[in-house]
Amino acid sequence: MMKKILPILVSLVVSLGALEESDLIWQTGPSVQEYHSALQQAIVNKEWWSVVDYAQIISYNFPTSPFAKEASYIMGEAYYKLNQFEYANDCFTAYLNHTTSPKHFEEAIEYKFNIAEKFSSGTKKKLFGSPKFPAWVDATEDSVEIYDEVIAALPHSEMAAKSLLSKARILVEIEDFKVGLEALDLLIRRFPKHDFAAQAYLEKNHVYFTQCQQESLDPDLLDLAFVNLRKFRQVFPREPRIAEAEQVYADMQELFAQNLFETGCFFEKTKKVPASMIYYSKVVAKYPNTIAAVASREKLEQLQAASRAD
Repeated sequence: MMKKILPILVSLVVSLGALEESDLIWQTGPSVQEYHSALQQAIVNKEWWSVVDYAQIISYNFPTSPFAKEASYIMGEAYYKLNQFEYANDCFTAYLNHTTSPKHFEEAIEYKFNIAEKFSSGTKKKLFGSPKFPAWVDATEDSVEIYDEVIAALPHSEMAAKSLLSKARILVEIEDFKVGLEALDLLIRRFPKHDFAAQAYLEKNHVYFTQCQQESLDPDLLDLAFVNLRKFRQVFPREPRIAEAEQVYADMQELFAQNLFETGCFFEKTKKVPASMIYYSKVVAKYPNTIAAVASREKLEQLQAASRAD
């Protein structure tokens, strides 16, 4: 029976999954069971474009069939195998939104997570949204949206933890520091003992340091980094990454100390020695373990010696 049906099916399927609406409609033709059998055979043969085409025909012409309920998921899998990740994501979204109690709920979310990982790693989308054009369009924003879907769908899963961390990294990279820090804080609250939480503590200090470098030397950022470091030590007392977080905090202190030192140098050059000594003293008092503090002590010694000589 199958051998007789397949030639009919093949004649109805357009190559490369490019079915138009007119290709999907007919007056007489194989039954939904026959199309489903052909679809399953295409899956076995890994003929993914044919899988897409058969699933489209079933979904379009037999929308009330039980087979149609899984059509979007099957198309999503096929597109994923074809590296057509944008279309795969759309299919999985349709499957999750239009199917009551979807049979492959977690599998669909996992596929979406993997697509987000690919997009965040640099995989591009097709130009003009067409499989006929090259993949040149940046998909970073898409990855953040998909990560949010994963976080909402499976909030306490390993994928959600990884999604929060990946989302935060992307947001920091595009300098959306506030929302990036919020993602890291949510990760810490939701997964307090997870290894990703330890990484989140470390990355928070890196974000504060980046803000100091790119925005302004806000003393509140230094305070926030100190509080974050203290919590990191409390929650993960034996964590090796604490050393890196401490170094980041030390580098932040160096930035603030160097800024004060340079101000002191300015006043010294403009013959305002008392003012310069105030700034050098601040460096020594507030940031005693910095390189700028060493230089400030030397400056103070020199100025005090010169004052005594006068």
